[in-house]
Order: sequence, then structure tokens, then C-alpha cells
Amino acid sequence: MNGHKIICGSLAGACVVGAIAMLARAQPEIAPPDIFFAGLFLFFVFVFIWAGWWDEAVNDNAEPSLAERTVATGWLWMRRLVCWGGAFFSLLIAASMVAKGIQPEQVPVVVLAVSIGGVLIWAGLKGFGRVRGMSDDAAVHAERRKRYGWWF
Repeated sequence: MNGHKIICGSLAGACVVGAIAMLARAQPEIAPPDIFFAGLFLFFVFVFIWAGWWDEAVNDNAEPSLAERTVATGWLWMRRLVCWGGAFFSLLIAASMVAKGIQPEQVPVVVLAVSIGGVLIWAGLKGFGRVRGMSDDAAVHAERRKRYGWWF
């Protein structure tokens, strides 16, 4: 086991403990914010396990296991839901500002909201590659589609 897996496993374990502590702290009555933050901790467990064990597995020649394929597909749809939801809200903010009539000093905010929306749509569709920037996002996504047998 390499250091990357140890770090990601430790962070995942810490997030499990955080989720349990969040719910235990809220006893006897668990409020919606407690459930939200415990769910957020559990989401990060998923992220750290993915990052530690399977994120770079696209380079492996071995056939992916059912667990790896399931986690990869779950990550794909989770990423799409989160990114496209964020893009929707970002573009909704820009559209509402334009519909109400924008002042010249609000133009940078609208441009920023539209830009963030565009990047989030791309991130939901293709994800991110191995280098910074968008140069290899589509190629890495194509590799992952081939590896995991995704048609979408």
C-alpha cells in the first residue's frame, strides 16, 4: 500500500468518525443540519476512497472489479449531479440578474456566473484529467468510458 492510499484511507476514516460524532452530538433530537453535515462527511468518505484506490486505476491493464466499476459509476453520477446542479444555480443567478436589468457594475458578476456555470457543465460531463487545465479532460474521460464500459 502506497502513501497516497494510506493518506486517503486515513481521511476517509476520519470522515466516518466525523459523521458518527455529528449524529451522536445531536442526540436525542437530530435536526436537518446535523443530517446534512453527516451526509457531507459520508460524501467525503466516498471521495477519499475513490481518490485513494481507483482514481488512477485507468492506467491499470487489469479488468476492473465489480466494486471498482460500481464506485466509478457512482462517482460519475454523483459528480454530474453536483456539477450540473451548481451550473443550474449559477446560470439561474446570471439569468435572473439579466432579466431584472443589470447595471454596468454588475456585468463582471454575470460574466463570472456564466463562466462558472460553463466550467461546471464541462466538469460534470467530462470530469478532470491528470494535468491542470482542460487539455486532457476529454481523453481521460474516453479512457475511463472504455475501461468501465460506460455508454454515456
